[in-house]
Amino acid sequence: MDKWQNARKNKYKELYITLYLLSAMIFITAVFLNFNWKLEAQTDLSLYFKWNAYYIIALLLLLAGYVLMIYLNAVAIGIFILSLFIFVFIFVFHNSYLQVLLAIPAAFAAFGVGKKFGCWVAFASGFILGLIDIYKCLLVYKLHYGSLTKYFESDLIFTGVLVICAWFVGGIAEIERDSRNRLINLANLDGLTNIYNHRYFQVYLKSMGEEVKQNQQSLSLIMLDIDRFNYFNETFGHPAGDIILSKIGLILKEKINQPALAARYGGDEFCVLLPGYALSAAYETAQEIISSIENIDLKNPEKFPSGKITVTAGIAVYPEHTEEVEQLLGLADQALYKAKNNKKNKIELYFNVLDTLKSSCSKSENELLNSVRTLLCVINAKDRYTYGHSERVLQYATMFANHYGLPESEIRLIQYGAYLHDIGKIEIDSGTLNSLAKLTGNEWEQLKQHPYWGSEIISPVKSLERVRPLILYHHENFDGTGYPQGISGEDIPLGARIIRIIDSFDAMTTDRPYKKGMSVEEACAEITALAGRHYDPKLCQVFVDLIKFINQNNSAGDWSVT
Repeated sequence: MDKWQNARKNKYKELYITLYLLSAMIFITAVFLNFNWKLEAQTDLSLYFKWNAYYIIALLLLLAGYVLMIYLNAVAIGIFILSLFIFVFIFVFHNSYLQVLLAIPAAFAAFGVGKKFGCWVAFASGFILGLIDIYKCLLVYKLHYGSLTKYFESDLIFTGVLVICAWFVGGIAEIERDSRNRLINLANLDGLTNIYNHRYFQVYLKSMGEEVKQNQQSLSLIMLDIDRFNYFNETFGHPAGDIILSKIGLILKEKINQPALAARYGGDEFCVLLPGYALSAAYETAQEIISSIENIDLKNPEKFPSGKITVTAGIAVYPEHTEEVEQLLGLADQALYKAKNNKKNKIELYFNVLDTLKSSCSKSENELLNSVRTLLCVINAKDRYTYGHSERVLQYATMFANHYGLPESEIRLIQYGAYLHDIGKIEIDSGTLNSLAKLTGNEWEQLKQHPYWGSEIISPVKSLERVRPLILYHHENFDGTGYPQGISGEDIPLGARIIRIIDSFDAMTTDRPYKKGMSVEEACAEITALAGRHYDPKLCQVFVDLIKFINQNNSAGDWSVT
C-alpha cells in the first residue's frame, strides 16, 4: 500500500476515534446529568453510591470500546457498545431527549459502511424507540392508548430525521469513496491492459518482499516480453498492437489471482509476481500464460514470422537465486535478456555461474562475489553488448570445453573466466565503450588495460585465484603480438587461449551500431586465417569444426550451460 494510502487510512482511524471519544463524552455528560436529577430529591447515601457505581461502570465500558477501536481497528464494536448503552439509559431514565444521541451511531454507520446500512440503523433505532414507548406508556405510566399516539408521532418524526441524516452522510461518504477508488485505479492500473502498472508493481514488490522475508516464504518473478512486437506494430499498425496488449492483459487477469500480481512493466513487457511459488510452480505458470498468449487469434497470421504471437520469459526466485528481494527484478531481467539474445520464444531460468562458488567461499568472499555481481550489473547498464557478449562467450566456452573433453574442474574455471573476462571494462567510460567512431590513441590504450583491471578486481576472492590468468591473458595472441604482456604460445594458459578464440568469434558475428556482424561461415574463415597468429591453431581447428557441425544441423544458438 502507498504511503499516502496508509496516511489516509490512519487519518480516517484518527477521525473515528476522535468522534467516538466526543460522542462518549456527550453520552456520559447526559447520563451524569440524569443521575444528578434523580439524586436531587434523594438523601439516601447508599442510593447515591449506587448511581455513581452505574456511572463508573458505563464509563469503563465506553473506554473498553475505545481500546477495542484502537488495538483491533474494530469501529463497529465501538459503535455497537455506544448504541447499546444509549438504549439502556433511554429505557432506564425514560427521558426522551436522550434519544437525540441515537443520531451518533446512525451517522457512524452511514459514514463507515454506507447510506443503506445507515438507514437500516436509523429504522432499527426508531423501531426500538417505539417498543420502549409502548413499555413506558402501558406498563410504567399506565397511560391510555390515546397518549401512546403522541409518543409514536414524536418517534416517527425523529426516525425520519435520522433516516435523512444517515442517507445524506452515507451518500456523501459513498461519493467520496467511489471517487477515491476511481483515483486509486487511475494511479495503479494501466489504462490499456487494465492490469497493474509499473509504479504499483514496484510498490507491491517492496511490500511483498518484506512479507515473504518475515514469513520465510519463496517469491518468484516472471518477466515476459512479446517477441518482434515492433515488427507487429509496423506491419499491422499500433491500434492492432494495442488490441494484442489488451488481450494479454485479460489473460493475465484470468490466470493470476491475489496475492499474486500481474503488471504491465513496459511497452511490451509484463511482470508476474508469485508469492509462495517455488521455481517449478513459477515455470508451470509461465508455460500456461505463454500457451494462452500463443492462442490469441490473428487476422493475418501468415504475415507474422512464426504465424502466432510468441513470448519470451525470464524467471528468478527468492531465496533460491538471491538473498535480497530487491535484486529479484534485475535477475529476472538478466534471464529474459539472455533468452531474447540467444533464442526467442522460450522460458529462461536465471543462472549465474558465480552462484556455484557459494558453498566454497567464506562469508567475506561471498560478500566480494556480491560486489562482483554488482559490477556486472553496472557493466550491463553501461554497455548492454558487453553483458550479452559475456553470456554468449560463457555458453560457447562451456560447449567447447565439454566437446574438447576437459575435466570438470577445468571446465568450471573456463566458465568463470568466460563470464568475467570483460569485468575490467567497469573502469572504462561508457562513451568509449559505445563509441561509433574509431577510437583515439588514448582511448585504445585505456581499453587495452581492461584485462589487467579485471584480474585485479577479482583478486580478493581466493576461490577465483586460478581464474585471474584467464582474465589477464584473454587478449594475448598466439604469436606474442597481443596485450597486456605480449606472451605467446603455450605460455598463454589453455583457458585464456580458448576464451581468445570464442571472444573474437562472438565479436565477429554480433551486430554492433557501427557494423553488421559476419555470417558464421565468414567468421569461421576469419578465425582459420588467423590461426597461428592470433589463435592456437589446434584449438582453432577444433572450434571451427564444431561450429560448422552445429550450424549445419541448424542448432546454432541453442546451447545450454551445464
